[in-house]
Amino acid sequence: MGTWGTGPFDNDGAADLLGEIEDGTFSFDAVEWAFDDGHLTTDGGEFAGALIELALIALEARDPSEEVADLDLDDFRAALTPDRLRWLVQQGERALSEESSEVYELWADAGEDELEEWRAATARSLTELRELV
Repeated sequence: MGTWGTGPFDNDGAADLLGEIEDGTFSFDAVEWAFDDGHLTTDGGEFAGALIELALIALEARDPSEEVADLDLDDFRAALTPDRLRWLVQQGERALSEESSEVYELWADAGEDELEEWRAATARSLTELRELV
């Protein structure tokens, strides 16, 4: 896992998503492969955290962080249908599941403090998104 912090944009998967949004090539269809398995892959878990955070920012429920302050999120915002938002909530729940998430397992292996920091930040964002759905 290419991760350098517990924040939603602190990993390689999120960096890839942000790059695709910046160059205009991002689509939800292009990342759905990471969510197909019953057991959520590391990429899927990383994508879920970043996509939830991006949705909160795009819907103006959260101020943009430094990583995304200069991104044009208009196309991303337009893709956030009610069904897509419910799907994002489901993927966030999967990412936080000890039973079905590879990224959860990797954070658990990193240590209890790191796991709790990542889990708390992700759960907080997921709760905020649930309130918007």
